[in-house]
Amino acid sequence: MIFKRNASDFMTTNVIMASEGNTFDQVMTFFTEHKIQHLPVGEGNKLIGIISIKDMLNYVAVQFRSNPGATASDLSNNFSIASVMTANPITVTPDSPQQEVLEKLSTGRFQALPVVKEGYIQGIITNKDITRLYNYDLNH
Repeated sequence: MIFKRNASDFMTTNVIMASEGNTFDQVMTFFTEHKIQHLPVGEGNKLIGIISIKDMLNYVAVQFRSNPGATASDLSNNFSIASVMTANPITVTPDSPQQEVLEKLSTGRFQALPVVKEGYIQGIITNKDITRLYNYDLNH
């Protein structure tokens, strides 16, 4: 495997972002329509957090445990991105070496790393991007 790359060489640059004002339905739509599992949250392009589909499932589970009769309307009314997202997530910069990215993702605590420069989102790297990179290296 080649370790001379930087994050900018293999990050996904077309990043779908949410804002704190997005509703439960909007966030779920981002995940389903864009077929993504991680959604950076920002004020403009300034990263303030990240939310995963797993975070959303945990939110739904908690809502139904606390109120077994909860409705879709309850899920929407009780939702706030700020209470579900991970604020100030671990990030890398576009210049971060591939080895640093691998080390951070290998901890197993999360499966996506926002790529930021001076606090602004530049891209995202997920385990899927690493798999694609590894496959490329094996075949070229």
